[in-house]
Amino acid sequence: MTGSMARRSAPAIAVALGLPSPTSEQVAVIESDLSPSLVVAGAGSGKTETMANRAVWLVANGHAAPSRILGLTFTRKAAGELSERVQRRLHDGAEAGILDLDADDVFDRPTIATYNSFADGLFRENALLVGRDPESALIGDAAAWRIARRIVIDHGDDRLVGIGKSIDQVTEAVVRLSHALGDNIADPDDVRRLVDQFAQLPELPYGGSKRTPYSKVVQAVDTVTALGPLTDLAERFAEEKRRRGLVEFSDQVALALAACRRDPSIVRSYRERYGVVILDEYQDTSVVQTRLLALLFADHPVMAVGDPHQSIYGWRGASADNLSRFGGDFAPSGRAETYTLSTSWRNDTAILEAANALVEPLRADQSIAVPALAERPGVAPGVLDVVVEETIEDEAVRVAEWMRGILAGAPRSEPPPTAAILFRVRRHMDLFARALADAGVPHRILGLGGLLSSPEITDLVAALRVCHDPTAGSSLIRVLAGPRWRIGVRDLRELRRLASWLERRDVRSSRLSDEVIARIRASLAADGSVSIVDALDALRDMPDTHVALENVSPDGLARLREAAHLFRLFRSRAGAPVLDFIGLVSTGLRLDLEVVANPASTLRTAHARLHAFADEVSSFLASEENPTLGSVLAWIDRSERQDMMGPRSEDAQPGEVQLLTMHGSKGLEWDAVAVVRMVEREFPAASKDGRGWISFGELPYDFRGDALELPALAWRAAETQQEVDAALVRFTEDLAVRHALEERRLAYVALTRARSRLLLSASFWGDQKTARRPSVFLHDLAERGIIPALPEAPSSEENPMAAVDDALVWPGDPLGSRRRALERAAHLVRTVAEDGPDPDEEKIGAYAESIDLLLAERAAREARTRGEIPSRVAASRFKDYLSDPDAVVASIERPVPERPYRQTRLGTLFHSWVERRFTATGSPETIDAFPDELDRDLDDEDGFDLGDGLELGDGLDVRDGFELGAGLESGGAGERASGRGSGAEVDEARGLAELQAIFERSEWADLRPLEVEREIHAVIAGKIVVCKLDAVYERDGVHQIVDWKTGRPPKNETELEERQIQLALYRLAYAAWSGVDAESVDAVFYYVGDDEVIRPRRFFSEEELRLRWEAALGPASTEGRVV
Repeated sequence: MTGSMARRSAPAIAVALGLPSPTSEQVAVIESDLSPSLVVAGAGSGKTETMANRAVWLVANGHAAPSRILGLTFTRKAAGELSERVQRRLHDGAEAGILDLDADDVFDRPTIATYNSFADGLFRENALLVGRDPESALIGDAAAWRIARRIVIDHGDDRLVGIGKSIDQVTEAVVRLSHALGDNIADPDDVRRLVDQFAQLPELPYGGSKRTPYSKVVQAVDTVTALGPLTDLAERFAEEKRRRGLVEFSDQVALALAACRRDPSIVRSYRERYGVVILDEYQDTSVVQTRLLALLFADHPVMAVGDPHQSIYGWRGASADNLSRFGGDFAPSGRAETYTLSTSWRNDTAILEAANALVEPLRADQSIAVPALAERPGVAPGVLDVVVEETIEDEAVRVAEWMRGILAGAPRSEPPPTAAILFRVRRHMDLFARALADAGVPHRILGLGGLLSSPEITDLVAALRVCHDPTAGSSLIRVLAGPRWRIGVRDLRELRRLASWLERRDVRSSRLSDEVIARIRASLAADGSVSIVDALDALRDMPDTHVALENVSPDGLARLREAAHLFRLFRSRAGAPVLDFIGLVSTGLRLDLEVVANPASTLRTAHARLHAFADEVSSFLASEENPTLGSVLAWIDRSERQDMMGPRSEDAQPGEVQLLTMHGSKGLEWDAVAVVRMVEREFPAASKDGRGWISFGELPYDFRGDALELPALAWRAAETQQEVDAALVRFTEDLAVRHALEERRLAYVALTRARSRLLLSASFWGDQKTARRPSVFLHDLAERGIIPALPEAPSSEENPMAAVDDALVWPGDPLGSRRRALERAAHLVRTVAEDGPDPDEEKIGAYAESIDLLLAERAAREARTRGEIPSRVAASRFKDYLSDPDAVVASIERPVPERPYRQTRLGTLFHSWVERRFTATGSPETIDAFPDELDRDLDDEDGFDLGDGLELGDGLDVRDGFELGAGLESGGAGERASGRGSGAEVDEARGLAELQAIFERSEWADLRPLEVEREIHAVIAGKIVVCKLDAVYERDGVHQIVDWKTGRPPKNETELEERQIQLALYRLAYAAWSGVDAESVDAVFYYVGDDEVIRPRRFFSEEELRLRWEAALGPASTEGRVV
């Protein structure tokens, strides 16, 4: 700023407002000329304060009225903070007499907003110019995803046949591609032309001595070719949104840009409206945002503030190179004046030294100079701790102890410190949260993902599913077995039996004829079965003497009726506004009381999760055109599948440890921070984008606005497939280098969140098969002497966690960690009661008549009869009679033809191979050969790799897969039903070969089994239980039953409990059949894909199994025996 223009200096304004004097760097920024300028502001360098003081300086010196100042940032939280600070400074300036303003004039205030809300306002003001309704409804991700999914289902394309993707995977690709096309202003026709050109690569000569096509080239062409139909679907998706009058957040900016290009007067009006513009977090702007802002404010007083070291949102279109392009986009000469803010006002010395060391390699690769962060005056030394443990469990315990020490060591005269644990991904959050709970440390997992993992929200969502979906049997079991009703296993099983009984009856409760049953079996309708949700509703009006209720315990029946009444009440209120309905369900389940009783909650945070969940739902509902309970549940489902990577809006809470991702921590700070799992392949993480745009549904880099900064694939000039293959290899290597730099920036962000204390932790052994060394980031710090030398190898050559008996206890103790304290308190109460006076019988007597009436009413309700169940029970379905009986009986009484799913066939192939390996012939078919024996229910996150980037279970819904096949495949009905073609057969062969190779390395490969595929019928709890044992071995005098599994291990206590019931039945049946003592019989699951052996901590005895059965289905009439 020239002297003639400066009437009040930045230091003088600071004195007048009672603020610290700005540094020379801050003065340069505050008093800079009214021309395009760039501010490179490091982490914690006081940019928000500087921007607020810049606004005051502009007003104080007559350069802009408050209402002509525009400030844009990314999050509502950041916008709120900047707005509040600017308004406070202007108000204080007016009060101090340095600003000629009316401090209370609401019309003369700066506009501080998010980039998206600014674009949305511009779009709606000019919507008619682009053929849109100004009142277009804004929809969120979940609603957009549902629309795209319907597009995929309704507009099947034969070109997608054989790609091996489910409907959900195709939908994700369509949404992602649609957003990329809009964000980069790309022409779909240009994309199609590139696809056509790329598809010609297999026609090139092979080159060199090779006489067959190059596999990398073939795979790349197959992947890119899918862009053709995906682009068509993306266009249909965009058109459908237009037809319905809907817009997404990603549409707002593109539509605003289109309106400005259509009418130049819009640009003129906005330049007149805003004389000065401040762009915060500019490194995170996307291509389309940059183009809109440049069109509006090029060669205008614009100040962009950002830090290339904190550019961590590349996956959503941002680029660290945005800052270097700023001059070319906004300054007429192509060069903008650049300023820096390099003093760290947040980090203490030890933390600052580590952060600067990690980003040192970035400076050589950046086109814009970024100075190292400097210490603030009077900075404290700070604490930097490092721990490298043997196992991840040890690591979690050490981190919890570290946090407990920090929170407990704070002086009582000061507020408790704030703290956070930062994760690269959410995967291990629950483990660390449990360690914190065990250490008595208050904590909270931030974001919807964290809320959904808390017990009270899990119960609430389960109840909402039951209200919405009559087939949500597993959710109903969660609620009924939870703290509200605590229905036992036997009564849950009896409820399932009731559903089975209803399934075989018509509306008059008459048994269906054989002819009708035969017709049902011939029917393809798969949704006609009676669920336990239906059974619970029917139970409400059934007499206690009903034949189907004979084995329900009196207490269980009363609780089930109470639950049935409550859920019927919920459904009668389903027409209420969604948020009100959720509140009704929460109150009905008494969750407000349960959270207070949760030992992991403090009084201050007891209700916080319920309120936070309501806030999340409210935000979602605000973005929906016609919000319903179904849309809320769909949004929750989608959120559970996705890692919530966006910045968080929650403030740090003193005395509480917050758990969140590193991406979510951007813009936040805490007194103490632990950055965990700093091990190779986790942080830095292995790239999910290892093939760049040669990935399913990715926009080619040619059409990206930042294409010049991205690795290039030199395929156009290639004259042979050999050259294309070499180009693909170089491209992959360049992508890996780029990814490494992105991970380093993320590390910088993570470390600079800590003010005074920082812990970096690692461990060699997790759930992987090989040890993982400490991260390259830790090695960088150790080489510089910033942290001590690191251990190079673990103490154990094999994973010590594999030898730990990690069997889960089920059912879970409802008192949990409170049991010891509560039992002690109960003992004290009993002791006092024994010495105290008798109860006041006169007071009780006053209510005696009412009590008698209520008891009589309950007795009348319970005087009902009960019914029967099938006499033969498959061992694999024994557990289902305890949890969800109606599905079992429905599949027996009303079976429908099942399509053979690809992953089911893989399990069948493996079982057949093992059988052939040890025997010449197989054993008879039995009713025990149900899909769960073949592990069709693969884990969504842990599916095993089938090659070419496809994972079974990776977002795969087996029903969706065949719905997609039915709509897209062009082969015959048999081929569509089996899901088999040449691609499927290759996948099956590859998957089977992998399983075979793992088995051949297993402990059983060289052993000779005593029995293979042995079928044994045993009578347990009065029922014939059909057991089919995969293999039995004799090892050191112990008979070991092994059940081969080709899916994934149990994910939680409930799954382990269900599956180990099957082993317990096998063990008892084999002991009785072979005449050996049951104590000398062992049983294990071998999950082949993971090479993991799971052995229950203990086996249920026959008595326990009988009691569980009788609790659900009534007394047994036959003693246990083999038949």
